[in-house]
Amino acid sequence: MRSLQHSSIAGVVLAVALSWSDAGASAPAFKANPADAFPIDLAFSMREFLYNQDLIGSPSGNQVAYVVITPPPTQPQSDRFLPNGTPITAIGASVHVVSTDASKPSQAPGICSGKGDQWAPSWSADGKQLAFYSNADGLVRVWTYELATQRCRRVSDAIIRGTVFSGSQPRWSPDGATLYVPLDPNPPKLSPTTASVVPAVEKRGPMVLFGGNEGGAELAARDGQSGSSDDWMMKQYGTALAAISVDGGAVRMLVPADHASRPHRLELSPSGKWVSYNSVLYLPQNITTASVMDLLAVPARGGEPKPLVKAMRSSEHNVNYTRLDYRWHPQQDRLFYLQDGGLWSVDFSDNGPSEPRRLAPELGELAPVVLYFTADAKSLVVGLEAQGEGRDRMPQRLAIVPLDGGPVVQRKLPDLKQWQFLDLIRADADSLWQPDARSVVAVMRERSTGEQAMVRVDVTSGETTVLAKGMYRTPFLAATGGQRQLVGVYEDIGTPPNVYRFTAKATRAQQLSNIEPKLDGRRHGTAEVIETRTPQHDGSLASVRTTILLPPGAKRGDRLPAIVMIYSGSDLSTRASVFGGGMGNTVPSQVFTSRGYAVVMANIVLAPEGVGSYPANQMTDEVLAQAYAAADAGYIDINRLAVSGQSYGGYSTGSIVSHTNLFRAAIPVNGCFDLAAFYGGMQDGGNSHWVRWAEKGQGRMGDSPWANPARFIDNSPYYRIDRIRTPLLIVAGEADETVAYQESKKFFVGLRRMDRPVQLVVYPGEGHVIATWSTVNAVDVSQRMVDFLDKHLRQP
Repeated sequence: MRSLQHSSIAGVVLAVALSWSDAGASAPAFKANPADAFPIDLAFSMREFLYNQDLIGSPSGNQVAYVVITPPPTQPQSDRFLPNGTPITAIGASVHVVSTDASKPSQAPGICSGKGDQWAPSWSADGKQLAFYSNADGLVRVWTYELATQRCRRVSDAIIRGTVFSGSQPRWSPDGATLYVPLDPNPPKLSPTTASVVPAVEKRGPMVLFGGNEGGAELAARDGQSGSSDDWMMKQYGTALAAISVDGGAVRMLVPADHASRPHRLELSPSGKWVSYNSVLYLPQNITTASVMDLLAVPARGGEPKPLVKAMRSSEHNVNYTRLDYRWHPQQDRLFYLQDGGLWSVDFSDNGPSEPRRLAPELGELAPVVLYFTADAKSLVVGLEAQGEGRDRMPQRLAIVPLDGGPVVQRKLPDLKQWQFLDLIRADADSLWQPDARSVVAVMRERSTGEQAMVRVDVTSGETTVLAKGMYRTPFLAATGGQRQLVGVYEDIGTPPNVYRFTAKATRAQQLSNIEPKLDGRRHGTAEVIETRTPQHDGSLASVRTTILLPPGAKRGDRLPAIVMIYSGSDLSTRASVFGGGMGNTVPSQVFTSRGYAVVMANIVLAPEGVGSYPANQMTDEVLAQAYAAADAGYIDINRLAVSGQSYGGYSTGSIVSHTNLFRAAIPVNGCFDLAAFYGGMQDGGNSHWVRWAEKGQGRMGDSPWANPARFIDNSPYYRIDRIRTPLLIVAGEADETVAYQESKKFFVGLRRMDRPVQLVVYPGEGHVIATWSTVNAVDVSQRMVDFLDKHLRQP
């Protein structure tokens, strides 16, 4: 028996215990070409598009703006903003502008090169200027870029609260004279002698917390400890709303941050007379996952905000809950929104908003996601007959609602048993792309193959036609010059994401950008999709799609050593359409495939969130069925199989190896292993996000540990350590705010006590997601994973 060792290597805390013998594994038929090995440092440093920031087509029709990230060597893990107010996800961001008439891909640097981090571009109405946020002089302010002269100019000294979420960009008045922006309610300051930020001096007394009626509200207020998650939301998303003169930079406050409405994200009416905004998201109850916001409007000239909708449910399809399902009419001061399953409108005049009026009540309850204007702005398109749960709740039909009160037209979408509805192609955030006014184009995914398709729905006849289909992804699409041209980002497993011009049939035509030239000339792997019958949480059998990512040159029948990537409750099989196969455990898949491993992207369907269930058993049933199916198809060697996942996928990994000995190796990353202990992971203010997570959310326990202790124990791999025989490499970031760091240490201690083969690697200063770690640590942990797989899955 090998003795335990503890050592410190390059700042990494490493604890190692026993090894595992893989004698008897079958000899590999496929040998990876060392020249194809994807450089691990490139995997974490290659340029990419800024997440959740759309392409912005110019009104003139011949330019498109987008944001590219050059990942920094290090990125803070403990907060969402730098001390100077820059969102950490905007570090290394640059705004680019490319001509839609370009004949070859552009590798030009961003606008205002060297002017700090830049994000959130917004075109003026005449298409001659871009407004954007930048920290070029140390703090986040609004800047403009003049297209003709390529001149960059800071507009004002005002400090912006500039998140990276789509919809947070500055808003131009129709005449181009004013920009409407969110201001930082607690702006940082610059040193009078240098450009460095002066850190705030935090004076802290003792932390005093209360529960039940102990202390009472007066004492809690006196000690400044509310313990409310609303405080956290205010810290992250609270803003003040202001109007800034483009010429002189004068600032006019519209809604202060301490207003009772708690302002967050703003929109501007077409006339420029009204500013609408939603409040910071809040929870109407202590234990709930139903987040709500209020919708208000304020005159652009100033005045008291007018409440429009109270406790408006935030759609689960709105990324990061920063958008509500409401839109201004493109040409009139009329606002439309979804609430209580219906479509409502409010008309605005100089006297203020009218009473809300429900449109087309005969349609019954509407589906989420869809609320778009037709290209002529005469109708709204909404969804009907929603099916599915949570983010998978999608419409089966579309309704075209004329705004003049004419008859509503309904059209059926392609069969949702065969297709998954993703969205409708839009010309901009609010209006549909309709090169043919008689039809709309839906983005769908075929359930059996995972292929994305562009499907035209003829509004007149109801006929549907597949225009294009393939294993690719178009995450951002936009039109330029109204309906003139469609541009978008395209990628597939072997094609890095770039901006392309598309045809009228939504097929890729001309590449317009080349954001990462270092990828030119490299060989990439392929993806295969299989369909498997797997047992479900309710005892039924269902057809499930599984993706196998293969190394360059590998094929069916090679029976490769493989790693199964898992994030239970989610469908990882769609990663086949992402360049390189995306990420399963937050390490890019090509790190593994280019070194001879197949990567199995599992699709694990669990019981609905909030319902008490037994997810550990359910995920094991489903992953085993998919692993054996991939082996039966000849892609992987069932005797040389590993499993890995991050966060809830880390929990999934620990749970699965506590229920089966099939896997020769396992790599949980920042997972939780004791659900009851996780439940009490206290945050600042005495609150615990994990209470809601366990009872009503992803944890699927349905109740507290005291109401059903057996369920918490049965689903916690920590209490099943004596059943685990699989070698584990446990990975954790010491700065992970989810309490996973403590969970990882606890899991390791138990495994070592039971004399199980285990390694624990803890990275100081790193957080929850490996892809956001410092490059040196991300490279280090990736190499450790490869070495661990080589040790346990390769032929001895």
